[in-house]
Amino acid sequence: MNMKKPRNGYLIVLILIFIAVLRVPTLANSPYEYDSWRQSDTESIAINFLENHFNLLYPQLNYDGPMPNYVQLEFQITTGIIAVLYNLFGYHYMLARIVPLSFFIGSAYFLYLIAKRYYSVQTAWITTLLYGILPLSILYSRAIMPESAALFFMLGAFYLFVQWIDHKRFWVLIAAGVFTALAISQKIPTVFVGIPMMGMALKEYRLRSLVRWELWLFALMSLLPPYLYFQWLSTIAEFPFVTGIATKHILPSLFTSIASPEALHFFAEQVPNAFTWYGIVLFIAGLLTIHWKKEYPIGIWTLAMLVELVTVVATIKFDYYLILIGPLVALLGGVTLGSIWNKLPGKVVTVIAIVLIAWQSYQLTSPLLREQHTVLLRQAEVVQAYTSTNDLIVVGTDDPSLLNASHRKGWRVGNTMPQDPIAELQYFVKMGAKYFVPLRGHIDGDDGSLQQYVKDRYTLIDVKDGYFIYKLQ
Repeated sequence: MNMKKPRNGYLIVLILIFIAVLRVPTLANSPYEYDSWRQSDTESIAINFLENHFNLLYPQLNYDGPMPNYVQLEFQITTGIIAVLYNLFGYHYMLARIVPLSFFIGSAYFLYLIAKRYYSVQTAWITTLLYGILPLSILYSRAIMPESAALFFMLGAFYLFVQWIDHKRFWVLIAAGVFTALAISQKIPTVFVGIPMMGMALKEYRLRSLVRWELWLFALMSLLPPYLYFQWLSTIAEFPFVTGIATKHILPSLFTSIASPEALHFFAEQVPNAFTWYGIVLFIAGLLTIHWKKEYPIGIWTLAMLVELVTVVATIKFDYYLILIGPLVALLGGVTLGSIWNKLPGKVVTVIAIVLIAWQSYQLTSPLLREQHTVLLRQAEVVQAYTSTNDLIVVGTDDPSLLNASHRKGWRVGNTMPQDPIAELQYFVKMGAKYFVPLRGHIDGDDGSLQQYVKDRYTLIDVKDGYFIYKLQ
């Protein structure tokens, strides 16, 4: 018995190391791959901390216009750590990716502890391994984005609350409150983890839970700091699209989005890509076999995250929003495989299932991990060669990745006066724009009139191979 415990500890460490090592070959990738908009924006915030204003309460993007460009986004934990690493060791993409990867490994360990608490250590091993090899986990565990931090704090909050229910240590409840607040500050939909917490409190104290001061303190600690943070940012934010994104884009169609053809198509296409069909089947099997009397927190948590899918995710329709249910897909898949592990045929089936998921994950993710937007990076090199650091530029794309890759500030076409692109460009020139940069000649949404206007009016700096910029002033 005593000999098994150290071996158990060594094995989970080996699984976590294996999960990390899988990501090592692509840690040096630039942000200009899949989701380059979101990844490069996140990295640009870290760079702006260093080069403009290092204050986590003042995140800045490179657009639209000259600085400061304050923006209402998540609390800047990931970018703050990246900025510190950049300051100490220089601008290296590997440093930026190590931060979300570290948060993901931490979340995997919390998931292991949760699985071990409710099931067996064998199930916990399988769960952790599944969590590490699901396609969505492989992609976004090393993406320069806040998703990994959100997973870390959400899983930590759930585990700590369970520990408080089990042992009634006040400091553990305080820690759970801190983790819950930080989770919500990273991604607001993590608030759904509060539903199984309420279920546990009601099961433990019944109606007395409504008058227990420590639970009210927990709720206050969990909800007030992120509320105040987002309210504060709303007073300084200059970028309109992401300001109040929950109230403007999610709440108006919260309960109707799931019925739309667009949402149904999104789920039909993206859920198998995120978790593989093998993972989905194992998840459903685990959900159907939940022992509700003993495992009700897991069941309530799963149902809560399914509600999050049909409300929030159905409205937003970004694949990385699926990531919050990823731990439960892995957990209930691990429960299914763990239930057959004790006999040799079950071990064989488990190994085969893991291999199939790993193989399908590789097929789904390897093309994305190998892809770099070389045209964009080459155009950015041209911008850096022919413009100065403080020059304001206009890019011909709605996606700001070219601005971020060029390390320049400025505007994107079609966002300020989308109905009149020529008047929009004239406004940018009036505001100080010095160069116009089509992406190898391409301008988003242009019918040819803006291209012709720029060609007739401004000086062309033609480099070669179609990479050129126009001098506006």
